[in-house]
Amino acid sequence: MRVLHVITDTNIGGAGRYLENLVTQPAFSDLDVSVACPDGSLGDVLDSIGIERVPISGRDVSFSFPLTMELTRLFKRIKPDVVHTHSCLSGRLAAKSLKIPVVYTKHGEVLGLHSMAFPKKLLNKWVSSLFSDKIIAVSNHVGRQLINSGVDPEKIVVIHNGIEISKFQPKNIDYLRSREERDQLLVGTLARFDPVKRLDVLIEAARIVVNSLPEARFVLGGTGPMEEAMRRKIEDLRLEPYVRIAGFVEDVPAFLSELDLFALSSDSEGLGLAVIEAMAQGLPVVATAVGGVTEVVMDNETGFLVPPGNPRAMAQCLVRLAIDPEMAARMGRAGRKRAEELFDARAMARKTVEVYEEVLRDSVKRKD
Repeated sequence: MRVLHVITDTNIGGAGRYLENLVTQPAFSDLDVSVACPDGSLGDVLDSIGIERVPISGRDVSFSFPLTMELTRLFKRIKPDVVHTHSCLSGRLAAKSLKIPVVYTKHGEVLGLHSMAFPKKLLNKWVSSLFSDKIIAVSNHVGRQLINSGVDPEKIVVIHNGIEISKFQPKNIDYLRSREERDQLLVGTLARFDPVKRLDVLIEAARIVVNSLPEARFVLGGTGPMEEAMRRKIEDLRLEPYVRIAGFVEDVPAFLSELDLFALSSDSEGLGLAVIEAMAQGLPVVATAVGGVTEVVMDNETGFLVPPGNPRAMAQCLVRLAIDPEMAARMGRAGRKRAEELFDARAMARKTVEVYEEVLRDSVKRKD
């Protein structure tokens, strides 16, 4: 089976890490897999792990007529059995125009759902019926949102995001000892520097935390359009000695292994891949109770859930974990166990291949 993934992201966010975790699993070893992706950080990572990549235009664009025509020509040349798109409407349009089965992964929340009028929901139902055979939702929350936005429930299959658990080696055995031996507490996050990630909230929380715990330090891993604005905010709050921006993080397990606590300040998350990675590393998590994050973090068990846009609540929970390392270690162990049980990339890949097989069978039936 020849499967072509289409993603126009250049920076590595949740969709990019999802794709890397997916195509490197054993379930994909018998498939002929390639990725249409523009040059950029994500393209570099795909190249480095030996995934066949076809450079395309349309950097960070979901739809344009030129991109649609470019992808149509590409599909005619490659002749994939299945096209799997990641927020790329042009890819879906091009594939369906050639009668190629389409699988589409919805990585984030449905925007504007609460104000969505009936005509828009009708349009969503029409578009999803015409331009995708199956839609993978990365969480139950995203699946429910798709249904509420008008998408046919029969089109939707929920497959939770998964990670390569074996890459993460928790330090829980030495957690208490390592905390005692160091004179600093390191809090970190991994996020694309995008408005929806609300890194300004985390920086405000850092200001509150260091007022109580001068030994606390914060590190923000990632890149994106808000990076300069966040640097200015750190300077304006005079937090340069306490908060630093690490830039693009290539080795996620190594980055997480240096942390004591993990924080997520997003206003919206389809599931929260970075939170799963932090839990796999055995870190207690303080995260906003948004989207699919509530399916990942068990409040008061693997960490704390706080309201979005509330730096004081986030700071209070970070301080609680900082002053009670035994509770932090206990939550870290529980988080690792939960990641192992529910968010393993091997299971995600097996279920995804089953979706490919289903849409291919249905396509053959329609032709007969």
